[in-house]
Amino acid sequence: MKTHLTIGQIDYLNILPLFLALKDHIPPSDEIQYVKGHPSLMNSAMATGDMDLAPASAFEYLLHAEQYRVLPNLSITAPQGRVKSVFLMSPVPLAELPQWIKENGPTVNLTKASASSAALLKVLWKFSWKLPEAEWNPIEPGTGHTLGRPFLEIGNLALRHWIRPPEGWHIIDLGQEWRDFTGLPFVFSVWIVRHGLSEAQQNLLRVVDEALEKSKLTYNSYVSHIAEMDEFHSWITEEQIEDYLSTLDYRLGPNEQASLILFADYCRKLGLIPGSPALRWAL
Repeated sequence: MKTHLTIGQIDYLNILPLFLALKDHIPPSDEIQYVKGHPSLMNSAMATGDMDLAPASAFEYLLHAEQYRVLPNLSITAPQGRVKSVFLMSPVPLAELPQWIKENGPTVNLTKASASSAALLKVLWKFSWKLPEAEWNPIEPGTGHTLGRPFLEIGNLALRHWIRPPEGWHIIDLGQEWRDFTGLPFVFSVWIVRHGLSEAQQNLLRVVDEALEKSKLTYNSYVSHIAEMDEFHSWITEEQIEDYLSTLDYRLGPNEQASLILFADYCRKLGLIPGSPALRWAL
């Protein structure tokens, strides 16, 4: 029986300050372990039982809800619309995409890094934009701009495009598009917990949940530190980090829950998930 808790850590800027705060409250130990990876890796590790808790893609919960529970009041959400790090990068404006597809073919490249963002793009494509049927092609993160076709980019790679827009590409913010379509904030990630934790793990989970709630109040104090980190200081300033984080929220309140349920229904209509699951809480 497992007595330690393994937490998946994503180093995207959208959640890095929360993890820095959390690890100050709960440093790595024999009881609490942190494993780094991108969202799709979190999904795989959670599905195989190699990880107990992670801020995984919302789509992963919707697809495998029977395997998970959700930590209440925790998410990664774009409350006002713009998220600045989940984009469809298009060679033409959105209004011109139907003609471009007609002339150049229907292939759209999808980063392998996020299941939620890929599902969101498919939902917007069909129900909001009503574009011609696409052929979805998975690609490695960071390679889309070399292929000359519309592509999905997320995370720090997408944020770089926001800060320094690449010539010849139009940036379509999927968080804003969802807000315009539904009037609700899109929920990109929820904190999912592997179903079937031992009693010892469940006790540790309560400690982690309490620390996460405290971390939501203090994460902004880590911006200066992040701006000096090797992986960020060369391309993003402290002011730009503050601006980016101001577009995000870590709550999972009534509007966020309604948005997640609506997203599930659209995914069901597209055949991406078999049904629309309820939100089942870990605590």
